[in-house]
Amino acid sequence: TPELLARYGIDSYVLTESCIHVQPRERVALDDALLDMRNLARIYDIEAQAAPKIAGLEQDIQRLSQRMQGVQQRPPVFVYDSDQAVPMTAGRLGMPTAIIEAAGGRNIFDDIDSNWPRGNWEDVIARDPEWIAIVDYGRPSAQGKIDFLLAKPELAQVAAIRKRQFFVMSYAQATPGPRNVAAAESLAHLLHPERFDG
Repeated sequence: TPELLARYGIDSYVLTESCIHVQPRERVALDDALLDMRNLARIYDIEAQAAPKIAGLEQDIQRLSQRMQGVQQRPPVFVYDSDQAVPMTAGRLGMPTAIIEAAGGRNIFDDIDSNWPRGNWEDVIARDPEWIAIVDYGRPSAQGKIDFLLAKPELAQVAAIRKRQFFVMSYAQATPGPRNVAAAESLAHLLHPERFDG
């Protein structure tokens, strides 16, 4: 924790997403990563170098927001991070929720007031996601996680499993950082292709 590090004279910076562990938050947004980037640029005195990159990401977020404006049907998405017995997923305050919402979807576990909680397979079945977002890191690989989900008999009737609708995110895309925006854009193309025609 920052308090523990401070005992040893080590200053620390807590990413905005992780601030839920020290103060209440209402929601997450793609802008959270930009706030962290600005703060880190100030801490390391590289604001001039970071400014064009941050400005470009702001423009990308704005363009995506305009494309998604007025979306009525928000496909349900299950974020599968890890573990087989009890799935680790993203809750309401995890960056994947911001990515999914920006892409015009809805996280099936957005009612869990945390960032990276454990869900349960019963709710995955009951909430019937149309898409499953796989966080690709560690073991098994993303394909290994997909193979596990496809082989799990209880999930056979879940829409995303029947339709083989998976979206793979790298760890860098799923956690706060500059790659969140590109992940949201890629997911939006899958959830709402009609908004990108022409």
